[in-house]
Amino acid sequence: MPFPVSSPRDLTRRMEALMEASIREARPDADPAAISRAVRSPRGMIAALIRTFVMGIYETHLHLRWWGQQYFPDTADAEHLERHASIWGVVRRPATPAIGRAEVSGAPGTIIPMGTVLSGDVAYIVDSTVTIGEAGTALLDLRAAEVGPSGNAAAYIALNVPTVIPITDQVAVVDDGGLVGGAAIEADNALLARLLVEIQTPAQGGAASDYPRWISNAFATSSVRVYGDWAGAGTVAIIVAMGSRLTPRPPSASEMEAIASLIERERPVTAHPVILPAILRPVDLTVEINPFDGPVRAAAEASVRTFFAAEAHIGGNLYLSRLSESISSAAGEYRHRLIAPAATIAVERQELAVPGTIRILEPPE
Repeated sequence: MPFPVSSPRDLTRRMEALMEASIREARPDADPAAISRAVRSPRGMIAALIRTFVMGIYETHLHLRWWGQQYFPDTADAEHLERHASIWGVVRRPATPAIGRAEVSGAPGTIIPMGTVLSGDVAYIVDSTVTIGEAGTALLDLRAAEVGPSGNAAAYIALNVPTVIPITDQVAVVDDGGLVGGAAIEADNALLARLLVEIQTPAQGGAASDYPRWISNAFATSSVRVYGDWAGAGTVAIIVAMGSRLTPRPPSASEMEAIASLIERERPVTAHPVILPAILRPVDLTVEINPFDGPVRAAAEASVRTFFAAEAHIGGNLYLSRLSESISSAAGEYRHRLIAPAATIAVERQELAVPGTIRILEPPE
């Protein structure tokens, strides 16, 4: 049953009415107009006492409501949400550094020591000692010196190598996976989502629901799907998409290795996990919409992207009725006709549907 908090004005009116009635009952011989002035006039003594008392009552109500919100994790503020989560063994995921690989060229036998700092827009640290092989090249495992998205970098950029290490052009070139995985500290809504999963689907010693929990506790994932007996009895396929629900991406090779290392520590001894990247499946859409103006078109496109973020899952089909309903919810939309896709969006087990080209057309008269 809800308990609404009355406004100071409503509390004051109720207190004035109660005070006036009480005084009249105690002093039936008193002038009613004088009582009313004393109780309700802005300059009345009793009115001043009522206003002071009401503000104390109002602040007490607000404090009690705030405390009531802290009793439940889905309404608690950040500090108490973390307290709820810690009771269940869930900890806010800290900001993470970008990781990846870069290739260097030079004389065979040249050593690049662990801890070497490479410079670009930010600094990157070599995670393990590498020796250039007979082919004259080597791959360096890199980790951003700073945590957060600032360490993410595109493929094929050049990073400067200290001159004390003699290599070709004194640069290391990031491989085609880029430097990825740098993420900010976990947001409250993401922490709450993980806590609710922990409460609603407790650990079961290696059940399908455990693998996404283990991974999302350490990495910023957008979707994880688990399949048993993927390639025979005991094999477990773990399909992973990184990033956010709005902008998912496949994991890089470095991220897959890090996830595999984590799962190796957590898995049941009889399970044989295989980490696989999600395959993004772009879905092109064509829709006629009325009215055909800029704000409505923008709202319709945003609704489509929100639909995919909310409903697309690895290996999960998407249904046109749900997509059409999402477009109908766009602000300003009066009517529309979904031209493409024309049937259920079906994906393979490793695929994740994402919005492709969105064409919004003006309907014929």
